[in-house]
Amino acid sequence: MNKCWSSNYINILLLALLPIYIIVHAYLLPAAISGAGIADAGYISIITLTFVGCAILSLLILIFNTELDTHKLTAAAAAYVLLIYLLREADVHRLFTLEHVTRWKFYLMQEVPLWQKLFAAAVFILLAACILYLLIKYVRSLWNKLRKSEPWVLALLLWFVVLVISQLCDRSGLNETHIGRVIEECSECWAAIYLFLSVIQIIPDLKLNTEFRTSSNR
Repeated sequence: MNKCWSSNYINILLLALLPIYIIVHAYLLPAAISGAGIADAGYISIITLTFVGCAILSLLILIFNTELDTHKLTAAAAAYVLLIYLLREADVHRLFTLEHVTRWKFYLMQEVPLWQKLFAAAVFILLAACILYLLIKYVRSLWNKLRKSEPWVLALLLWFVVLVISQLCDRSGLNETHIGRVIEECSECWAAIYLFLSVIQIIPDLKLNTEFRTSSNR
């Protein structure tokens, strides 16, 4: 892999580009193009979904290309978490309900069929199990890896930071303004890019570990 993509250079560069692009999109693009870009099916949302999808595909490739069961289980759990993340970003729940399936109100609605409630509950129970597994297995080592400035951990941290920024905009009065919508959508897009970067930056290390473990067993 090109060292540029597997180093912190690209992570910092992307962070610096985020406010620049927000300004360009909000104030320099024609109003029609700017508005279309931040629409629910606008090009920013499409880019966001594409990068999350690429991250999932990368994890699936890892599952079928590693000999270590631990890496397979980790990749499978992370892929499932990202799949739900992708479906949430795509607002798939709107196909059968206007209420978010993560809220208790959804499960108390009389008009929602029982099978939908059971299916949604099963999906989120499995999601919670995958997140809990990842946290128990890796949260202790993340701090040490962050202190060593490992690129994939920094990308994961920046994913969290920009995602929080997008959610704060979504839940504040900024959501009623054009600049607030631009910040929200662009931050969500950047978060998806950081997710993809985190996955592709960690894969070379996993392959090296696999090769080491394989050679040591010979």
